[in-house]
Amino acid sequence: MIRYLENNEKQNIRPLYEHCFDDTKEYTDYYFQNRLPGNHVIVNERDNKIVNCVHLIPKTVILGKLKTNIIYIYGVGTYEEYRKQGIMSETFKYLLKDMFMDMEAFTYLIPSDEGKAKVYSGLGFEYVMDKQDLKPVDQRKKATHSLIYRKAEKSDLIRLAIFAQASMEKNYSVSLAKDSDYFKKINELIKIEGGDIDIYVENKVIVGYRIWIDGEILEEVLDPSIQSLNWLESTGKPYVMARIINIRKTVRLLGFQGEGRKILKITDPVLEENNGCFILTYGHGNVKLDKVKEEQLMEDIEFDLTIGELTAHIFGYKIIEGLPLVCKKDSFFINDYL
Repeated sequence: MIRYLENNEKQNIRPLYEHCFDDTKEYTDYYFQNRLPGNHVIVNERDNKIVNCVHLIPKTVILGKLKTNIIYIYGVGTYEEYRKQGIMSETFKYLLKDMFMDMEAFTYLIPSDEGKAKVYSGLGFEYVMDKQDLKPVDQRKKATHSLIYRKAEKSDLIRLAIFAQASMEKNYSVSLAKDSDYFKKINELIKIEGGDIDIYVENKVIVGYRIWIDGEILEEVLDPSIQSLNWLESTGKPYVMARIINIRKTVRLLGFQGEGRKILKITDPVLEENNGCFILTYGHGNVKLDKVKEEQLMEDIEFDLTIGELTAHIFGYKIIEGLPLVCKKDSFFINDYL
């Protein structure tokens, strides 16, 4: 049976979480005490016990200049003796259908390995963002004498949030809302996992920051004037996967560049509502997506796409030639830890 846990049941899934993940006790304590109560948890039960669960973390994202709420899928776990039986896929299909009914635009997750990524790909997810490699120590440029580089203090967090949010809106089509609460939670995690928030300050103005957690850069955002000081390579590895849930809502929030009319055929392995032929009309900030029966089309289908391919195109990760652009390349920026 698949169901959502009540608030008073959530702590019962800790044994399953600890079975599936090698997180430290300090981190697990923090998550279960401070973060889990505000999340949703969907579980799959067999033999009168919970054998699979998925944590659903509400997030606020900025699409262009519009805010919307989406779900970050986290902590997907199944007891070992119940794996490779399709239980996780069954839970995901139930969840994705619920998300469609709730009018979610899209969702995202961070796969722990390529094996998991293949499973998610079969459910309509596709990579939309890479995690950049860290430059070797001897290639990391240092701050100049006119630029202060130091650890952020609690009193810096509001100014840091203002700088971060302005940078997100200027440089990215899709990003998490970088408010002071975001940095407060990052600060809490740093105390547990080990790390720092380092900032660049010029004439008392924050012009960049770098978040370290557990020896890795979680996030680096620099003003264009100091981009030469970046510590990340242009190369990287696939990191974040996303999946469009409601096509109409997603394209209306983001829009298409230019104007025109295209005939699409979309295949979705889970959501029947996304399957079929669509007439896409776009221009002057408006987008219209009409579903039609294939036999009623008077024109040829121009693009035959999976929902994953459409997702990767819309978020600028793998552009499909001839299909109008939505997001520019590398404009999806969600580095998330929890």
